[in-house]
Amino acid sequence: MNFLIIAVLSALLQIFAPWWIIAIVPFVIVLWRPSRPSGSFWAGFGGIAVPWLLYGYYQHFISDGALSDRVAKIFMLPNGILLLLVTALVGGLVGGFSGLSGYWVRQIFRRRPVPVSGPIS
Repeated sequence: MNFLIIAVLSALLQIFAPWWIIAIVPFVIVLWRPSRPSGSFWAGFGGIAVPWLLYGYYQHFISDGALSDRVAKIFMLPNGILLLLVTALVGGLVGGFSGLSGYWVRQIFRRRPVPVSGPIS
């Protein structure tokens, strides 16, 4: 569920906000909704990488690969599809580590039971 919330919210916010919103959305979502550490990373990773890959492929498809192939040549990559995969990987890593950071901050502030000590001798 975190994956879906992150994907939809980040895709919508990227229309209006700067690109680095992809680091804030997974952090806040995982901070708000509990998850395991690996689940937090993968929800953030997939929630950012999948929309970036889909939108990049859409742009590649409607331009018949012209723009992505030209940008790929700048980075000395063989084709635009590889550029899309690298872009999704970088965005996914940002989202994944952001989600993991949200998990760790949640762990800092969660309530822990007060240890009960034995009788005083």
